Amino acid sequence: MAFTGDLENLHIVDIIQLLNTTRKSGTFSVTGSRGESRFIFSNGYIVGASHLNNRIRIGTVLVKMNAITPEDLAQALEVQKKAGQNRKPLISTLIELGRLGPDEASRGLRKLIEMTLVDLIGYSKGNFTLDTEVITVSPECNYPLSKMEQEISVDAQMILMDALRIYDERERDRQAGKPVPSDEEYFADVITEESSVENGQKSQVLTADDLGLSDLDHLERKIPQFVPATQIFDPLQIHRQKIIETLSDFSTEEQETFVSFLEKSTIRIDTSQSHESRASALVLLSENELLKYSVMTICKGEGVLVFATEGEEELVRIVDQCLTIKILPVLVYDCPVTSEGLLSRNKIVNLRQQLRKRYPNFSIIQLAPLTDYSFTLQSLSDGVRTVFPKPSKETGKATFISDMMTFLETFKFYIKDLFREQKDLFPEDNQVRQLKDSLIALGDLHEPLAITLALLNSVAEVCERSITFIVRSEELIGEKTIGVYADKNRGPASATKLKVPLTKPSVFRNVIEKGQFFYGETGDEVLEKYLFGAIGAPLRPSIILLPIKRNGKTIALTYGDFGRNEPHHLQSDLLEIMALEAGLVLENVLYRKQHSKSSQK
Repeated sequence: MAFTGDLENLHIVDIIQLLNTTRKSGTFSVTGSRGESRFIFSNGYIVGASHLNNRIRIGTVLVKMNAITPEDLAQALEVQKKAGQNRKPLISTLIELGRLGPDEASRGLRKLIEMTLVDLIGYSKGNFTLDTEVITVSPECNYPLSKMEQEISVDAQMILMDALRIYDERERDRQAGKPVPSDEEYFADVITEESSVENGQKSQVLTADDLGLSDLDHLERKIPQFVPATQIFDPLQIHRQKIIETLSDFSTEEQETFVSFLEKSTIRIDTSQSHESRASALVLLSENELLKYSVMTICKGEGVLVFATEGEEELVRIVDQCLTIKILPVLVYDCPVTSEGLLSRNKIVNLRQQLRKRYPNFSIIQLAPLTDYSFTLQSLSDGVRTVFPKPSKETGKATFISDMMTFLETFKFYIKDLFREQKDLFPEDNQVRQLKDSLIALGDLHEPLAITLALLNSVAEVCERSITFIVRSEELIGEKTIGVYADKNRGPASATKLKVPLTKPSVFRNVIEKGQFFYGETGDEVLEKYLFGAIGAPLRPSIILLPIKRNGKTIALTYGDFGRNEPHHLQSDLLEIMALEAGLVLENVLYRKQHSKSSQK
């Protein structure tokens, strides 16, 4: 069956999550103004992808990742060309030639999927199609699926989280006026012939078949007796199908009540969520299909990605991957349901204790039967953050539907508050990453104005209003400002009208003379009269002043405040390091300019 829809009505992030949540298989195609991209899903996992009109190809990706050399690629393409219609996929050929290993092939696929998703996340217009009857492989290759050796797949939610992070970082850089690298330029074909195959046709999609590693027999489809009509992609119908499967022992009316609840729970507050709301992950250990699907669904509306697993090894793998991309997940354990196995009482307790030692900063939530007080108390004594009573069909079927809806609604609000609390406790995580990137970028600057602007952008990352001042003998003269005359997302603007006298004692003169960073509240008269009088006072008089020094003398000041927001904790040490580095880079740039002039004379 083929389903089609419009991206104006359903965002690409929602679709990927829905396909993962419902464990769909099929070919998912997205068409926009720049071309078409495709993903191949197997039980909710991505096993193949094609970048926009194949602008980026797997051979080039592998070369750029140093997995193979251009000579390896050329040799493999030549082998394919000679094989004609009997040729094997590119990566299968590379592996057979001994030029590529399975791990490198898997990383290549992941990178291609990631870049494709980053491009598509910004789409607000376009069409999409999901064909659940067709698994598209390269039309020029007759290599049978039965010859694949092992299954290679990518967790859709995990790579979506990484793609969202990259997309948000690039958007932040664009808004700040920073250069954003182009994947298409970097991964331009390293060998022209890579874009051609037998008979001049173009390969349409990279799949797990192209990896030459997957055993995808379960993906094969019988040839249908007729071509089904394309239907409108309806998430509600997908919910309904899943609930009918998981609540098969309940009446149609009760099933519809639960479907309606899920539909209302997944309404997005804002489809263009900010990157802060996307950096949330929940890992659920459970064998209960209704629980896994329901938690995934209700959390999706809050921008929380849920990774459901039934295995201990996969649980650890997911957690480690979250930490790799600097996401602190919340762990949720289902009720003990068996006397033996992973979800037995003893196994849950042991696993909980092991993971507590390995990840001491994680929040753990335990679900428990309503009447199992001893397990609840033991969980709390083991350091579990909270224990949620979970409804049971076996002991309360008559009220199970209403009890489950109440449980899920309460769970959703608790999780929402928990992630908000984590962000309040660790606001410096984003600051460290942003300031680190800015610090590295400083070394590539060669103009004084670019250096002071880089420091201004760094302060603007943590403050609502920021200004660069040039130090003169009797006054400060504004150079650039962010967030003072317009929203800070609009970038730097001129600040030449701003002037602050240095003839009187003030916090400005004190920082200039001592050359020391200042952060805190102040009732300075010069500040209030000459700066706040010109730009308006912030909600709180907490300010930042960063001196830029040359030969021990302060030559510029970068100012910051929190505008109409409450001041928050920031890592002042990193800002000081940034200012010191800016001064060193500026001194080096000016020295080279003077040396160049002297050499010319």
